[in-house]
Amino acid sequence: MLDKTRFAKGIIKYRWAIVLLIPLLIVLLFALNIKNAGVETDFKMWFDKDSKVMQNFEHFKQTFGSDDRLMIALRNEKGIFQKETLESIQDITEALWQTKFIARVDSITNYQYVHVSSDDPDDIIVEDFIEDIDTLSDLDLKEKEKIAVNDVQTKNLLVSADGKSAVIVARMVYSEHLKPADYIALHKSANAIIEQNRLRGVEYYSMGVPAYTNAFMSTINSNAKIFFPVFLLAIIALLALIFRNIWGVVLPITVVVLTILFIAGFTFGLGYKLNTITSMFPIFIIAIGIADSIHIFWVWKHKREEGANNEESVIFSIEKNFMPALITSLTTFAGFISLGISKIVPMQAFGILLASGAVMAFLLSILLLPAFLSVIHPKIKVKKQNTDKLKERVAQYTHFVVRNDVRIIILSVLFIVVCTIGIKDISIDTDFAKQFGKDTPIRKSAEFVEKNIGGTIYLEIIVDSKEKSGVNNPRLMKDVDRFSEAFMKRYERIRHVSSLSQVIKRYHKLMNGDQETFYKIPNSKELISQYMLLYSLSLPQGMGINDMMDVDGRYLRVTAMMNITSEAKKLEMYNWTRKWWKENSKFSATLEGLTMISGHMRMELTNTLITSISLALVFVTLIFWLAFRSKFFMAISTLPNIAPLLIATGLTGWLGINLDLGMAIVFVVIIGIAIDDTVHFLSKYKAAVKKGESLIEAIEESLLLSGSAIVITTVILVLGFATFLFSDFAIYSNFGLLSSVALSLAMLFDLMLLPAIISVIEKRRIK
Repeated sequence: MLDKTRFAKGIIKYRWAIVLLIPLLIVLLFALNIKNAGVETDFKMWFDKDSKVMQNFEHFKQTFGSDDRLMIALRNEKGIFQKETLESIQDITEALWQTKFIARVDSITNYQYVHVSSDDPDDIIVEDFIEDIDTLSDLDLKEKEKIAVNDVQTKNLLVSADGKSAVIVARMVYSEHLKPADYIALHKSANAIIEQNRLRGVEYYSMGVPAYTNAFMSTINSNAKIFFPVFLLAIIALLALIFRNIWGVVLPITVVVLTILFIAGFTFGLGYKLNTITSMFPIFIIAIGIADSIHIFWVWKHKREEGANNEESVIFSIEKNFMPALITSLTTFAGFISLGISKIVPMQAFGILLASGAVMAFLLSILLLPAFLSVIHPKIKVKKQNTDKLKERVAQYTHFVVRNDVRIIILSVLFIVVCTIGIKDISIDTDFAKQFGKDTPIRKSAEFVEKNIGGTIYLEIIVDSKEKSGVNNPRLMKDVDRFSEAFMKRYERIRHVSSLSQVIKRYHKLMNGDQETFYKIPNSKELISQYMLLYSLSLPQGMGINDMMDVDGRYLRVTAMMNITSEAKKLEMYNWTRKWWKENSKFSATLEGLTMISGHMRMELTNTLITSISLALVFVTLIFWLAFRSKFFMAISTLPNIAPLLIATGLTGWLGINLDLGMAIVFVVIIGIAIDDTVHFLSKYKAAVKKGESLIEAIEESLLLSGSAIVITTVILVLGFATFLFSDFAIYSNFGLLSSVALSLAMLFDLMLLPAIISVIEKRRIK
């Protein structure tokens, strides 16, 4: 068993070595690894490269090229088929072709329209749908509009059914070396092209992976430039207001800053990059590091105000706070390390980093802060009168709680039950568009496209013919056709399905006198092969069919475009697709591409929530038992500890907040940080009982030594986390709301419900 007095005297003895060496080593670690710092926003960052999800994604990219798209949507209430509007679309299309990182551009103007020549019925022509706009008459434009809004290959894909909206789709080149800066540069180039070709009265919106990358980078930058500084300044202001002592600000902030530098050096040294999740670590380090620092400084200050000298106060503070600080650090470590089992890589990294931060914050709080106090020897006025007033207020509050203990427990339980009812309405969603506020450009663009054209989400269905040149098999083409019809009929969110089967049917119809009865898949494999050859030879450079089938002709790509929908629905589509092909065809199909990454994220997030929370609760229970070795303490701490978790979960249902990555972090924060208050209170209570104090005296001493520090740390964390409420990023704003509520309730439960439970049990035991 550690001799805390001897340990404290050792810190005082070696104070200069501690004060000089520890900060130097941390700064050195940071300086050596800062060169490895970087940012990642690519969608493939969410899963390990060896996972099945990423293997499918890489297979898709290697087979069909990049799945990254840049989309420009526009709407003219007078109609798209106005000369000026078509010229704008044409100019944007041509400008995008010349833009770096763009492999192909599709729009209503360069859509490869297959039709019979008006001069020779036997001659089939493949050409741009809109060419010489100036030569088109009003009648020609109306005829073009009629074709476009009824053509299965353009309706709700390149042009809306009402003819008032259009989308220009630019597909990016496939490269493993593209960086976030490249996507952002492309997004800016697209916006510049829009501005150069903008028409008055026409709405323009930019969408796609470059736009999402830009939005994610803006979020990461706002963390660094807005939320982190605001959080830090708010804490500095609150510390100054509460302690009214320069060292009450400097020392806790020093612990926090050094912990952040250590974790940054540790993070970059391990090769981790900053992303929308891991970029939040400085704010959590502040939350973790500030708590123990405040408890240690508060008890030291309290002892100095009673008249003790500096050395006695340092020793007293370490004696009172060492075990509570160790236990709280271990529970925080347990909460965050439980995320390490997640298959979502940023969550896994976040858990490991914050768990390491909890250990470092404890070491700095228990070693460096007392050493600093011993070196600088801050002057504190003796305030015996103020101390007596505080004791008097604490005594009054204690008598109130003990007198109304049963009422407090009943009202608390009722409140918990009512909040928990909301659990039945919770849902899990990780859709990228929904992570942004409704007033953000990226969300407005997504909703505009969904409302006016047909959604921004692409589902890539890859059909495996299981043989070379198998895509020419009439049976496969017919199965693709049947599947497409069944898929659209089954799910109303599907707005458009495209594949080579549509091209084959059109060719077959045109080759047979343009008769509607021939708009079907022919029964001849050779005929299908000829149609594909004719079509590919007629296409201009860069508009080939190699993005719709692989070079060996084994895999066929079917692309479905749908409105924004829940991840649960995407996974349902995924399972339904696999089942349909298994039951209705000899061929097989899988869903691949970017969309399925977010779909699998939902599945893994569910597993993370269940497994991580379960592990964290098991770890925390074991730590509690090892720390207190008492069924009594285990029993009385159960309700105050799990209540904030239950309430936070219930509130997500009541408020209609989807469980996302931010919510997983909220639950871990509740388990890892909110329990800290319980530990500090019970540690002080246990020490008071050992001294032979009565029930009321023990509660009073616990509140006196830990109550103020609990209130201070909670107020600081709540106000700090509340700054996230102003974020346009849903993960941050939802986290800010629920963490603030949960931590506030955790404080109330520990300062009111916990003493009430102790009072009821102790009264009965005494009787």
